[in-house]
Amino acid sequence: MSISASRFGSSPLLLDWSGLNTEISREEREEAHAKWLATLDGLRARVSGFYDAVIDPSLSQIEACRTLADRFKSDSRIRHCLFIGIGGSSLGPLCLIDALKHRSSSPIQFHFFENPDPIDWQYRIARMKPEETLVCVVTKSGTTYETISIFMLAWNWLVQSLGTQRAAAQTVAITDPAKGELLEFARKEGLSTLEIAPSVGGRFSVFTPVGLFAAALAGLDLDAFLLGAKKIRDYCERASQEKNLFLTWAVSLMKKRETHPIHVMMPYTTPLRQAGAWWVQLWSESLGKDGKGFTAVPSLGAVDQHSMLQLLRDGPNDKVIWFVNIQDFGPKVPVPSVKFPVKTFELLEGQELGSLLDTEFRAIQKVMKNRGRPALQLQLDSLTEESLGAFFFALSVLTAYAGRLLGVDPFDQPGVEEGKVYIRETLEQIKKQAKYMDPEDTVHRLRLHRE
Repeated sequence: MSISASRFGSSPLLLDWSGLNTEISREEREEAHAKWLATLDGLRARVSGFYDAVIDPSLSQIEACRTLADRFKSDSRIRHCLFIGIGGSSLGPLCLIDALKHRSSSPIQFHFFENPDPIDWQYRIARMKPEETLVCVVTKSGTTYETISIFMLAWNWLVQSLGTQRAAAQTVAITDPAKGELLEFARKEGLSTLEIAPSVGGRFSVFTPVGLFAAALAGLDLDAFLLGAKKIRDYCERASQEKNLFLTWAVSLMKKRETHPIHVMMPYTTPLRQAGAWWVQLWSESLGKDGKGFTAVPSLGAVDQHSMLQLLRDGPNDKVIWFVNIQDFGPKVPVPSVKFPVKTFELLEGQELGSLLDTEFRAIQKVMKNRGRPALQLQLDSLTEESLGAFFFALSVLTAYAGRLLGVDPFDQPGVEEGKVYIRETLEQIKKQAKYMDPEDTVHRLRLHRE
């Protein structure tokens, strides 16, 4: 790490901003600091409850998550969790489970269903057994079309095989605590429920039951996860104007937004592949408003050295690369000798896989520096619950602050809501046509297909 690298307080997360090559004047820093304080004031006032969820059990619902997860883990019949959600209701837990699967102490296997895709549904459900499956459905509004459609299929699948009572016992709904059609259904059928606080938006909800129930079901350490996030929160509360990493990070990106509007996240560890997908939604949906924002692109090192690297090195110089690396991979896996005396084999013999991956990261980091391509580096001490909590929380805070600097509301999604309106209108039209027309009529079927 360079001398411009610094740790977020006592957290397991470091930032190196030297590759951004940006100077921030005193006037710019003072103005940005005022906006930082305004951002914190808004977060403390729970304009988004994620900021307090890591210190307030009523928002995280940590004990309820543990209790319910323990119930299912103690049931030897349950071997699978069919997890239904989309966007913020799925990406956080999906990333958590995938990133920390090496630390899981639970035999339960997760199957994330996001898209209402008939091919995917039929293929995967045919390989599962209702009596072994917990269904968990997540939608804050309770009316997300993609999620509810898959849930209706899953509920019917359980009921047909197990009956309504046992189906209800094997179903969990995570939704708004007071309203919504999913909540109405859950109350009618007696489903177990967990609450998403109204102040927490979907893409910021990993610190609520959306993420914590899945983590508890996987046997992960919830306290360590929230501790990592809390350490970042503590840093936010104490950061000075001169040494605030969030200020340097965000302002540096803002100064490049006209020339480098594309941001590419490139973790150099396979378990963080899904972190890129989670970040894409967070960064894109939060900031892409009023003609502003950044195009977020997920990538993976070293895999994409063989696909995107050529573009990143010699294509248009309009991208900022967000390198993410792990300092300590944990287990050592050395490459053995296969007793084949050729140069490449002999060069790799005795090399440890984690060191090799880190060598590749350092090499590509140098390539970008030599070509004058801006980049930053986030380093996690290791891949644990605590480091991932810090990672999630830091990016959430950065997004809230970036919205303030851009002059947009990072917590709404008008484009998504507009799409929902058109979907509902179309579904209502199709339903109306189907009611008044002969289903066997060829013209009717063609018209429905076309519309």
